[in-house]
Amino acid sequence: MGLRALRSKEANDSCVEEELGLVGASAEDTEAEFIRKICETELLTEGNMLSAFLPLLVKVCSSPGKYSHPQLTTAACLALSQYMMISPAVCKDNIRLLFTVLEKSPLPVVRANTIVALGDLTVRFPNILEPWTPNLYARLSDDNASVRLTAITVLTQLVLKDVMKVKGQVSEVAVLLLDPEPHIASLALNFFNELSAKDNAIYNLLPDIISRLSDPERGMKEEDFNTIMKQLFSYITKERQTESLVEKLCQRFRTAKTERQWADLAMSLSLLSVCERGFKKLQECWDCYSDKLTEPGVYQPLLSIAAKLRRRAKPQFKAQVEDYEKRLTAVHTKGLENVESEEREQQMGDTHSQNLQTPQPPKSVRKTTRGRGKPKMDDSDLVTPRKSRSRPKPTITFTSDEEEEEDAVMAESETPKVTTPIARTRRTRLRH
Repeated sequence: MGLRALRSKEANDSCVEEELGLVGASAEDTEAEFIRKICETELLTEGNMLSAFLPLLVKVCSSPGKYSHPQLTTAACLALSQYMMISPAVCKDNIRLLFTVLEKSPLPVVRANTIVALGDLTVRFPNILEPWTPNLYARLSDDNASVRLTAITVLTQLVLKDVMKVKGQVSEVAVLLLDPEPHIASLALNFFNELSAKDNAIYNLLPDIISRLSDPERGMKEEDFNTIMKQLFSYITKERQTESLVEKLCQRFRTAKTERQWADLAMSLSLLSVCERGFKKLQECWDCYSDKLTEPGVYQPLLSIAAKLRRRAKPQFKAQVEDYEKRLTAVHTKGLENVESEEREQQMGDTHSQNLQTPQPPKSVRKTTRGRGKPKMDDSDLVTPRKSRSRPKPTITFTSDEEEEEDAVMAESETPKVTTPIARTRRTRLRH
């Protein structure tokens, strides 16, 4: 009975596995592993027919001057990419050559075909292709429209299917929103529409996209930058994201080096639907941008934020917004240094007036020499001083050098940190 029970149990377990599909899955995994081993170790070994053609393909692709026939070059590049799909070792050995073909081939059809092949290789060997991601994004700015179309199509599939990580290079896709080819611009718009469905994807990318597009070396027109940002900021609808972006963009004023970059950051801030919490962040980050308010490109966008807030604000909050507007205007017209000196003088004046209104404590009897509180004189007060009538000078005692140094030297936490220098195109008064 024990043997029969054991066999019955094994039969039941086998039936359960078949119902769950575990046997089929295990068989498929074993088969896939067997095929992978054959591809990596046997197909391209010496003596096999396929291995004889690989050196020829490499030679044709690496010598475009010698083998310049368009059909030959196209066929050789496609064949090489298919060989690279077989084995990771072949892929590693020839990945640099394939990207060289992608960037330097004068034939648009070769560049387009190579993009498709690299998309397949990214799915097959993502770890090998990952360091080459910027080179793939670079084809989005190709001179040929068909290459740009192929690049945006391939990259959209890779990103939206989570094969490729979304990074700051997505700024190259944002540029295609203004592509002269309507179909390419439509695909770029669809890319961001789909990406916005992923939680926080565009929110996380926006600061880097702004920095890349406002880079002076790119030389993007201000109107084009504004158009792109209006589209991207339309996807930011959550209050918490808005509040966080206000702080992140304000902090980037510290590292921005040109007036154009300041203006781009300020314009980006004005595109946010700033609420009361976002406005408080804007006030907290005052030191980040206050020294740049003399520039109209910074002042006007921030003033527009305050104007929009004031129109829909409650009375108590409205007063805060109006004070902020006045401070913006004062710094813009007079400069930060002058406004701060006026504020310090006003504070000193207020403190002085408070001291005048506060009753002074009564002085000691010994120091009082005038008025009704003068003490009565005794015989000792009538004695004439022998040396001089002038009062003796008080003795001044100096503290030791060590004590002076302890008071004068700042603690490490009090020492001001050096910030990133800001290159200005014209002379502006800086706060020291």
